[in-house]
Amino acid sequence: MPRPEARGFLIAACVLAGGALSSAHAQSLRAHEIRYHFSFHGLSGGDLELRLTPGKEPNSWVYETHAFPSFLARLVVSGDSLERSWFRVTATGVEPERYELDDGTAKHADDIKLRYDYAKGRIEGTSRGAPLDLPMNPGLQDVMSIRLAPVVDLLAGREPHEYAMLDGREIKHYVYTRGRSERIKTEIGELDTVVITSDRKGSDGHGRVWRYWYAPSEGWLPVRAEQQEDGKPRMVLTVRSLKWLEPAAAPTGGAAR
Repeated sequence: MPRPEARGFLIAACVLAGGALSSAHAQSLRAHEIRYHFSFHGLSGGDLELRLTPGKEPNSWVYETHAFPSFLARLVVSGDSLERSWFRVTATGVEPERYELDDGTAKHADDIKLRYDYAKGRIEGTSRGAPLDLPMNPGLQDVMSIRLAPVVDLLAGREPHEYAMLDGREIKHYVYTRGRSERIKTEIGELDTVVITSDRKGSDGHGRVWRYWYAPSEGWLPVRAEQQEDGKPRMVLTVRSLKWLEPAAAPTGGAAR
C-alpha cells in the first residue's frame, strides 16, 4: 500500500488576487464532488473521486475518497477501497470525529477504524489489525481531514499554518507556506490559483514535499497537487471535473456569487 500521506490523496491513496478574504466576508465550505487524474513518475494511476456531503448535525461533514485505478495501479490499490472521514467545522477550523479505511480486499489487512474522543482526549480504534489508543492534542487531523483543514482556514480568511496528522501510529507535523499566485489551465477551465507548499516540520528540504494549487474561485479547492522529491515531481494530481452538490450560500456581510 502507498504511504499514508500519499494515500490521503491517492486513496491514494495554499496569494488571492486582490488580497486575502477578511473574516467579515468569509465563505462557507460547500458540498461537492471533485475528480482528479493521478500519475506516478509520469505513469497513469487512474482517477480519484472525492465527495464532501453534509453530516447529520449542524456544521458536520462526511468526506469520502473512491479510487478508480488504472490497470497497473490495481496492483497496489483496489478499486473497491473506500476512505471516509467524519468531521465538524468550528470557529477555529476542522475537528475530526471518525476515520475509516476499507482497503477493498478480502483480507482487510490494511483496514483502519478510528474515533476521536474529545472528552477523554484520546484516539481509539484499530489500525491494520491491531488496537490503537493514543493521546490526542487539539487540532490533530486524520489523513483525509488534513486535505480540507487548509481549505476551511482559507475560506475563513486565515492563513494555512502548521497541521498535525496521525499517520499510522505516528503523529507528524506539516507546515503550509503560501507562495506565488499562478494562472493555470485545467480541464475545468483556466484558473487563478495560489500555490501553497506543505513540508514536514524539521525536514531538511531534500525529502518529499507537497505543492498545491488552490483556486479561490472554486471554493479554495486544490485543482492541482504535486508531490516532489528532491525538486522533481513524483506524484501529480490534476482536476478533471468539479460538481457542486448544493448552491452557494451568501457570505457573511456580502452577496452570493
